[in-house]
Amino acid sequence: MRLFGTDGIRGEVGKYPLTIESISKLAKASSLVLKKKNSISRVVINKDTRLSNYMFEPALASGFISMGIDVILVGPLPTPALTILSKSLRADFSVMITASHNPYSDNGLKFFSNNGFKITQEEERKIEDNFFNYDFDNFKIKQSNYGKAIRLKDAIGRYSEALKRSADKDLDYNNLKVVLDCANGAAYKVAPEVLFEMGIDLITTGDKPNGTNINNNCGSLFPQKASKLVLKRKCDIGICLDGDGDRIIIIDEKGSVITGEELIYIITNYYLKNKKLKKGSTIVTNEIANYGLDIALKLKGIKLKRVKVGDKFILQEIQKNKYLFGGEPSGHFIFKDDVLIGDGMTTAIKILSILLTEEKKLSELRKGIDLFDVLEINQRIDREKFFQNEQSIYRKLNLILKNQKLYFNIRPSGTEPLLRVNLQYLRRNIKMTDLKKIENKIIKTISDAC
Repeated sequence: MRLFGTDGIRGEVGKYPLTIESISKLAKASSLVLKKKNSISRVVINKDTRLSNYMFEPALASGFISMGIDVILVGPLPTPALTILSKSLRADFSVMITASHNPYSDNGLKFFSNNGFKITQEEERKIEDNFFNYDFDNFKIKQSNYGKAIRLKDAIGRYSEALKRSADKDLDYNNLKVVLDCANGAAYKVAPEVLFEMGIDLITTGDKPNGTNINNNCGSLFPQKASKLVLKRKCDIGICLDGDGDRIIIIDEKGSVITGEELIYIITNYYLKNKKLKKGSTIVTNEIANYGLDIALKLKGIKLKRVKVGDKFILQEIQKNKYLFGGEPSGHFIFKDDVLIGDGMTTAIKILSILLTEEKKLSELRKGIDLFDVLEINQRIDREKFFQNEQSIYRKLNLILKNQKLYFNIRPSGTEPLLRVNLQYLRRNIKMTDLKKIENKIIKTISDAC
C-alpha cells in the first residue's frame, strides 16, 4: 500500500493516515530509514500555520523521541528553510508538516535528507514498508537513551539572512513598490520582514493566520485580492506565496497574473543577456508545461527538458546534468546556485532584481511568448478501481485523443483522488464544438471505469 504521493504524504486531517496515531508511527518508521549511525541523532521539524499542527507537531516529536532522536522545533517557517536549517544544525533529516496549497482541513508531511533534499522514492518505499510491517510494540530502548526536544529561537533569523544574501547588493530596492500576499501561511512573518529590510515599499496581506484561514481566498491559489491591490496602490509587482512558501505566483503592474512558463521565459532572457546562459543551453520544466514555452525558447536557441510533475524531479535533472535552473507552471522554481528546493521568496527576490536591472515593466518583460490554450480536466476517481484498470483507461483515452490537433498529458494526482487530463491547443487548429465532444468523452470514459 502507498502512503507517499508526488510531494510527500497528504490527506484530510483525522482520516487515515492523517491521524495522531499514524503520524507518531510514521516518525518511528522514518527513523529506521533516515537516522544516521551517529552517537547523536537529530531531526528538525518545521510546520505551517494549520490548526492541526498543534496536534501533529507533538505527535511527530514524541515518535522521534521514543526512537532516541533529538528533536529541534523551528516553525512556522516556509518549507525551503529546512534546506538551510538542517545543514547548519547537522541534522540526520528533517520534516515539514504541511499540505502546501490545500485547505486547512488537510495536512501532510514532507521528508528531507541531511543534505536538505527531498528523500528518494526508494527511501519512501522503505518507510512505507516499516510503517506497515515493523513491530514497533517490541521496539525498546533504555529510558536514558530517549531523545530530547528544544525549540530553536533564532530559526527565523537564520533563514531571513540566507534570503537577504541572495539579493543583489548593487541594486536599490527602495525604488520598488510591492504587494505581498503570504497566504496566511508559513511565510507570514519572515517574508514581510525580509522585503521590508531590503528597503522595499511594501503592502502586505494574508499575514494574519488563525489556524483555519491558510490558502483561504488568498495566496498563490487566489491572486485576485493581490491583483486588485496592485492596481489600487499603483504597485510595480504583486507576489503571492502558497501555504508553505515553496512556490509563487507573480502579478504584473497591470494586475495580470504571469504564468510559470512566462517566468521561465523572463528569467531565461535575463540569463542570456547576462551570459549566465548561452545558446544551446537547457532549461528544465515538467510534462504539463505550456508548449508555447518550447516555441519561444527554441527561437532563443534554448532547449527545454521535460520531466515528471514534482519539483524533486526538476532538481534531479538539474543535479544530474548541471543545468542552471528549472521551473514548473505551478510556481516551483529551482536554481542551481541557490536553495536547491522550490523557494517562493528566493524566486521573488530574483524577479525583483530582474525588474530593477532591466528597468522595464513586467508587462514588457513577458512579451515574446505566445501560450497555447489549455483545457484541464480533473475527474474524481476511486483510486483502487483506477489502479486496477489503469492500462485500460490509458488505452481508451489515447484512442480518443489520437490524431487530434492538440498536445495532451494524462496523470493521476499525487495529492488528491483525481485523474488529470491536460489538453493544449491552438484555437485555429480545432473547433470548440469538437473540443467539447472530446471533453465529454474523456469524462465519461474515466467515470465509467472508476
